[in-house]
Amino acid sequence: MGTAKRILQINMTDKIDEKIISIFARHKKQLPIDDEHKIIRNSDGFYYVCINKDENGKHFDKKKLLERANSCYYIVKVMLDGSDHPHICNFRIPGEKILNFLTPYINEEKEGEIIEIDKYFPDDLA
Repeated sequence: MGTAKRILQINMTDKIDEKIISIFARHKKQLPIDDEHKIIRNSDGFYYVCINKDENGKHFDKKKLLERANSCYYIVKVMLDGSDHPHICNFRIPGEKILNFLTPYINEEKEGEIIEIDKYFPDDLA
């Protein structure tokens, strides 16, 4: 993928992320929100916003969404108890392996507590 096209995709996702954050912020402030951008509470008690189109009004492409998800990296901070004090291990996990990494912590098969997850793209880590 060319650099210009890649920057455009990253910027488009950044705009969508900003839009979602804005929707949650408006909801918190109890401002009127149109039906398309309502915050929904699922049966597990978590809130989400459903976005059906990109910033250009085009429907998302499943293949491109998955490629983008797999092209990023996550920095996962895991807190471990030391003999006197806790310490933090920072793991760099490829996007396609994030669920494999998280599962043992969720199932309490690995020692430590995940305290933060940040997403980066290869250019961000350069």
